[in-house]
Amino acid sequence: MDFIHHLPVCLIAAGGAFFSYKTIEHISERKAETKHPEFVTITYDNLLEFTTQCLTNAGSTPENSRIVAQVLVEADLRGITSHGVNRLELYCDEVRRGVVSTTNTPSIINETSAMAMVDGQNCQGAVVGTYCMNLAMEKAKSSGIGWVVARHSNHYGIAGYYPMQAAKKGFFGMCFTNTSPCVYPTRAKKACIGTNPIAVAAPTHSEPVVLDMATPTVPHGKVEVHYRTGKKVPLGWGVDSNGDPTTDPAKIIFGGGLSPLGGSEETRGYKGYGLGLMVEMMCGIMGNSAFGKNIGQACNPNAIHRMEPVNLGQCFIAVDTSKFAPGYADRMQSIVDDLHDLPVAANAIGPVLVPGEKEHIRASHYRKEGIPIPYQVFKAIEKVGETFAVSTEGILENN
Repeated sequence: MDFIHHLPVCLIAAGGAFFSYKTIEHISERKAETKHPEFVTITYDNLLEFTTQCLTNAGSTPENSRIVAQVLVEADLRGITSHGVNRLELYCDEVRRGVVSTTNTPSIINETSAMAMVDGQNCQGAVVGTYCMNLAMEKAKSSGIGWVVARHSNHYGIAGYYPMQAAKKGFFGMCFTNTSPCVYPTRAKKACIGTNPIAVAAPTHSEPVVLDMATPTVPHGKVEVHYRTGKKVPLGWGVDSNGDPTTDPAKIIFGGGLSPLGGSEETRGYKGYGLGLMVEMMCGIMGNSAFGKNIGQACNPNAIHRMEPVNLGQCFIAVDTSKFAPGYADRMQSIVDDLHDLPVAANAIGPVLVPGEKEHIRASHYRKEGIPIPYQVFKAIEKVGETFAVSTEGILENN
């Protein structure tokens, strides 16, 4: 099997695991009894149309539905299953119950030529994110930089989507968001910060270089896979309810939490903790949104019926690199070429790649051959379709 399929079905969310263990156990039992394909392949266009229609029928406007659907399907296109259409049930449920606003629009609270403070008005996160990154790029055109911070936002999908939009237009892009608390700071026995991702994209003469990373050592999904298969996790992935490092995935999931990038204090985990806190400085604290332990578990299915707005803080930056010195893309392409030309270690599984390149390879392949949706995820979106009167039969055509 190709490496592009070596991805766990991790129904995770920034700040909380997006899966039900009862559901997982049921699937595991049923899998032994019922044979089914590992993946269901769907074309990009069909999956985008299905996702858009489900969101629209749930109560979102057609325009906003398309914005949200593009972010979700882009995740699946790049092989980031955790943030793709498996989140469709959650997003549609929030729209249906009015937890997120489908009538408001993001608004500018105050601004200068180079910055803006935006009130997301509790709109869908991808709607806020798209608005803010477009605003940052507009400001960068005239001022060289656009720095936009938003509050009253929601989960916006993969963080890398937004700086990628900037890089495709020649800007250097950055994006950050705070999330629900699930990471134990160094020396703590309680979670206080989220997975708080960092995303950066730089233009080249080919595809942008895209760094999109969360700040704990691993996402919840990797711990879940070990729990489901009865395997211990490496020391440094997470801690138990006392804040002590553990290799037992159950203790991490039930009452514990994730370790910051780097693991324990001895292995310099305080660096990942510092990066997560940096994101909080730039998002929740700078934007006066909810932050730290005060952020609700918006993406946890055990709290799927929440009614209170989550009020996430997010930061979007676009830079016109030509204002510093011409030829940025030339130099980026040069270092990419240098990295590609490095000799490969004897035990390496392939050539040297740059951040985001593996995802681009997947995306190119999936656009031609269709997107492989894990069977369990397909069955989940099939139920979403049934709920909102959108048939999956159409999306399986022309595959």
